[in-house]
Amino acid sequence: MYDHFEGEVARASGTAVVLRVAGVGYELLVPVHAAASLRVGQRVTLFAILHVIEGAPLLLGFPSAAERDLARRVMSVSGVGPKLALALLSTLDPATFASCVRNQDVAALKRVRGVGSKTAERLCLELRDKLDEFDTGGTSRPAGARMGALSPAADDAIAALVTLGYPEREARQKVERAVSDAPDAATEVLVKTVLRG
Repeated sequence: MYDHFEGEVARASGTAVVLRVAGVGYELLVPVHAAASLRVGQRVTLFAILHVIEGAPLLLGFPSAAERDLARRVMSVSGVGPKLALALLSTLDPATFASCVRNQDVAALKRVRGVGSKTAERLCLELRDKLDEFDTGGTSRPAGARMGALSPAADDAIAALVTLGYPEREARQKVERAVSDAPDAATEVLVKTVLRG
């Protein structure tokens, strides 16, 4: 029904963006890296998915058509809804995700919050052939922006800091510093360490 929205960012935080289009504000759920890169007043285009759960509409937004198409494929897997799809694409960039599926890297997929063994196995089984020709051109984030490279506690700390308003890159750098001092620290400890400065 909706292909994309082009307008001005009215609000962006955590995984939610309000995009003002022709005087109407649309709230879209987006991957963490997308929300972190947006600034209030910036004009952007977000490629959309309208998902209806029990009569309640939910709009998802993605910075590229390729990432939107990947999200559609992820959501086609039994038991994977929009929030889990967003968690996967917030934690792993499209190229890394496709690589995990092709290589049946269940352990890497399980590091994403909400993904258990059965879901990870289903993702690998049901998407393996569907991602053979997936074009990730231009959608991969720089290696430094890959949340999957750190421990789950560090990933969660970065997501929490982004929700608190830190830019993703700054949150990542601060958490990496905290992890170098305390490699086994829990999410809460890492967040408190960063907030204390």
